[in-house]
Amino acid sequence: MAHDYDNQLIESVAVRRTRLATALLYGNNPLQRRWKSSVRTFFFSVAMAAVIAAVCVGYSFVTNLLEDLRAQQQQRAQSAVVLQITGDLADDDDGGGGFRLTLTPHSGAA
Repeated sequence: MAHDYDNQLIESVAVRRTRLATALLYGNNPLQRRWKSSVRTFFFSVAMAAVIAAVCVGYSFVTNLLEDLRAQQQQRAQSAVVLQITGDLADDDDGGGGFRLTLTPHSGAA
């Protein structure tokens, strides 16, 4: 009978230790604590997904904007015209003098 008492005492001490460790880790109600923790993790995950999506959209916007600016600069460089004004008085028929205006497309080479 004494042997039974010792086993009961050892088991009760083990159960108390387990309950204390559980209370220390999870609080008074382990189910409530786990539920709050998972909801917090879910909201944190949603916030992180929103931040990642915002970074992707921002990166895409900036790269698209830079490509548009680069295309506009290339278009301007291709459509540039060099204006040459020369004073050529000898070729005028009426002898009154004047200027000759020559427009040549810009080759794009600097």
